[in-house]
Amino acid sequence: MNRGVFLLIILGVALCAGAAADDRQAHINYMLHCQGCHTPDGSGVADKVPALKGFMGNFLRVEGGREFLIQVPGAAQSALSDAELAELTNWMLSNFSASQAPENFQPYGEKEVARLREHAIIDVAGVRAELLGRMVLP
Repeated sequence: MNRGVFLLIILGVALCAGAAADDRQAHINYMLHCQGCHTPDGSGVADKVPALKGFMGNFLRVEGGREFLIQVPGAAQSALSDAELAELTNWMLSNFSASQAPENFQPYGEKEVARLREHAIIDVAGVRAELLGRMVLP
């Protein structure tokens, strides 16, 4: 095997290992910061805690919804760094609601999350209700 091919294989393995480590850390952060309310499988609690499973990605389909997912108090005010919150939100979308996310979904990045966290939502229920009212669900 030539040296260039060998280096490409090593790089590919390293990138895959890094992605797996990121997924593990995001899952750990979900367990520590989210699952107490949203439950381990993201199904929430009827009439008390919104479900992430099978629904979260719908927010990405309505104007203001992408921002909302980061600006809800549990996310925006968490102790997670901007990079960790981006990673966690992307993980939740991928694991709980990938089929609801639009095809052109762009993962959250650290800088976007930092910018969005600067703007707190005061009336969370009102903003959520407004977004839900504008959603066109299949």
